[in-house]
Amino acid sequence: MEETPKKGFVYWFINVFWYHYGKLSILVVFLAAAAIWMTVEALKKVEYDLNVAVVTDEAIARDEAAALSALFAAAAGDVNGDGKALVNIVTVAMEDEERPEAGRYQALLYLSLPEYTIFLMNERESARYVKEEDTFQPLADYGIETDDESGRRVWVGDKEALQYLGDHQFYACLADWTVSGKGSAEMTAAAVRALQALLASPDLPKAGE
Repeated sequence: MEETPKKGFVYWFINVFWYHYGKLSILVVFLAAAAIWMTVEALKKVEYDLNVAVVTDEAIARDEAAALSALFAAAAGDVNGDGKALVNIVTVAMEDEERPEAGRYQALLYLSLPEYTIFLMNERESARYVKEEDTFQPLADYGIETDDESGRRVWVGDKEALQYLGDHQFYACLADWTVSGKGSAEMTAAAVRALQALLASPDLPKAGE
């Protein structure tokens, strides 16, 4: 008489549980892992009080924008109330020989994000975008004077805080998404304070001084 084989946990797991619920289990584990990862990433995400895009001909290292970041942080202040004044400065290099269109696409990306309010651009790119009425706002609406005929950009290329960003013809522009019902009024106000602080900051010493 043959002995009935013992059917323990391994047998049940392989032939019963895994047979009926194997694919579902994989899906549940994947979703749980994804949820945990997204939660961790959300907790790690830094919330900035001011976001600035520098659009120029070549990449700029983070330490080269340190003086500008400090100036902006002091002026913008702690917008989100987390006890810190944090400024995010990203750079868009327009001159990429291998992918000449990459810089333009990247610039358009930042221009489409409501959290990016200050744009520092070279002569060519700023002249291109100030022609579009829905991209940047007239600076006079925010109490900022400019001699530029467009009224939507102001010359800041002679400011000491920008001296490490390279020899570029920098203009500053303001993107206020609250005019279209988006963005944050607090972040727009912080951007205006930061831009006014930059305009009031020292100029680069002139040659011979």
